[in-house]
Amino acid sequence: MFLKQNAIKARATAALARAFGAMALGLILGVAPAQAQQLKMNIGCPTLGSADIGKYTIDELNRLCHNNSGSSGTSTSSQGSQMDSAEGGAALSCGQHKALAFKARLNPGFVEGQTSQQVVDKYCQNKPDDALPDESYAGGDQATGWFRFERGYHTTYTGAKARICKNYYSGDAYLDNGRIEFTSGGHTWRGTISQNSYISITRDGVTPRPKNHTVISGPMFNAELYNGYCGTGFFRLSAQ
Repeated sequence: MFLKQNAIKARATAALARAFGAMALGLILGVAPAQAQQLKMNIGCPTLGSADIGKYTIDELNRLCHNNSGSSGTSTSSQGSQMDSAEGGAALSCGQHKALAFKARLNPGFVEGQTSQQVVDKYCQNKPDDALPDESYAGGDQATGWFRFERGYHTTYTGAKARICKNYYSGDAYLDNGRIEFTSGGHTWRGTISQNSYISITRDGVTPRPKNHTVISGPMFNAELYNGYCGTGFFRLSAQ
């Protein structure tokens, strides 16, 4: 599995290098802590230490932390809207992912926070709250062109649920300077990629809106997928 993930990252890195040059390649291959801190950090999204974290609604958190569309997370509209990044693609810190995960523990329906919990568990171990999560690479928000995507749910189901919650889907996704769009499972998915190459597709970015909220969050090469009916899963991009 480790070798497969490295191969995926290598192919995607090569594609990103072709997309925007050799200087970015050095950043993608490994951002040192000092370099990482030069990336723009989100200042509007609350952190775990924020005194009023419990007062934010799901809509407010999604607007501040994931996008600036201002659309309602409780809307039944079939028109997806999450095609802008919060604060121009600013990166979320480990402390901010912890805050979103905390909100999900208070409200299990906050699926964006469910994926943030996975980010914390995998990429924020032994990191201070103001640090970027692991697997942060500069340049993902500058990539343009077609990439291969793979996604699926970790749990193997039987019966009708197996037809809805498949272990594997694949296809083509189009990236355009911090935006991503693809079609899969009868839905169009639209979202953003931040300056530290973390993908974000909120409940507002999947149309027609699934019966159960569905989101993607995490490093673009190995992100987290969550659906309220199917549970946890994976999403990853690679070069074609």
